[in-house]
Amino acid sequence: MSYSVTQDDILSVTADAAVLCVENAMAITDAPVCLRLAEAGGDTLRRALDSRKQFLPVGSAAVLPGKLISPFTHTLITAAPRWENTRGNEILILHRCYQSCFRLAEELGCRTLVMPFLSTFYYGFPQEDAIHIAFVEAGKTPLSVIFVTDAPALYTLSQKPYRKPEIASYIGYYRDHAIFELENGRFARVDLRPEITDVTLVPYFEPCFRVGNNPLQEPLPETEIQRLMAVYRESEW
Repeated sequence: MSYSVTQDDILSVTADAAVLCVENAMAITDAPVCLRLAEAGGDTLRRALDSRKQFLPVGSAAVLPGKLISPFTHTLITAAPRWENTRGNEILILHRCYQSCFRLAEELGCRTLVMPFLSTFYYGFPQEDAIHIAFVEAGKTPLSVIFVTDAPALYTLSQKPYRKPEIASYIGYYRDHAIFELENGRFARVDLRPEITDVTLVPYFEPCFRVGNNPLQEPLPETEIQRLMAVYRESEW
């Protein structure tokens, strides 16, 4: 529905639910926004986290029982990915992280959700990419999402238009997708089928596929490569 960014105290924001980022063994992350929520929740929040019997996989979300942090009716937790130089599919996992939070909030009947930018503080994620992913997924949900940051540099970055990386080269095609290397060293996968305009950012592409196509496959015509490059440029991955 909509999203916005604020530097206000997260506890002063009016929303149905808040998102808290946690790590292994339900430890709360050191991001200032999360520490502020943890402080407000106190021992009640800590007991709710300790009582969880299930491990929270990275990229997923869960709801804690009860009204733990005033003024929010619900408290959601999520496990965000750390940046590992893209080889752990952390870009795709961060997308799933937001999708999990938004889907769960919708199931709870929420209309508004407040949360930090995930993976941007001590997690080493490229901040521009992390903010872009947050906005892309927030733009797909009917929720009104409020992102809170108390880092001025992060807030300033969130106000700048995102520039999509340009295509550096065509690698080849694999099954139903063409693979393009981007100027930032990552990859984009574009569906070959004309009726489907699917573009996916691929964080890591096995070097063995760089040789290009299966020798039994016909190479793509240059006109088709140009069409697929245009699909990438016009898409919002």
